[in-house]
Amino acid sequence: MRRYTKLAVVVTALGALGLAAFGSGAADAAGGNAGSGSSSRVTAESVSWNHGTAQVNKRVMQRFTSEFLPTGDPALARKFISPDIVMHFGGTTQQGRDTYLGIVAANMKAFPDLKWTVEDMRAEGDTVAIRYTMTGTHEGPFAGVEGTGKKIHAESFAFYRLSHGKIVEERAQLDMLGILQQMGAIPAA
Repeated sequence: MRRYTKLAVVVTALGALGLAAFGSGAADAAGGNAGSGSSSRVTAESVSWNHGTAQVNKRVMQRFTSEFLPTGDPALARKFISPDIVMHFGGTTQQGRDTYLGIVAANMKAFPDLKWTVEDMRAEGDTVAIRYTMTGTHEGPFAGVEGTGKKIHAESFAFYRLSHGKIVEERAQLDMLGILQQMGAIPAA
């Protein structure tokens, strides 16, 4: 067997062990079969293997963005978001899954047709970075501005840190200046 073929076999085996290393929460959120009943002994080397962790976390975030973000469903939030999540955005730090759900609900009320499109996703270790495009129609209160009926298009960047298949920290930066200008709340440059 050639050297690179052996490496491919090792990489494939370690990837398969990734879900076992992070428990049923990661397997469930990543879409794996957590109830298989098999217990694998995982070495410290495979647990610390960044590529395997990154790929599991990326699968979790793919499901988070395609299943939770469009709906804001609290049942799905329990699957993907830690109860103690810490969120950093807009110069503030907030904590808790209920707070996160409140923010999502307020955004959906402000923009009933809100859509987050993943433009790029990168994963390394316990962190997944996502570049989004946000679109929607401003129909309800947002950032102190009543609904204007104006279409909004903005970019956002977010870094998510995961542990055991759940988001434990989010650092996000939304183009608030662009949104406020599009809503007519401040003059465009």
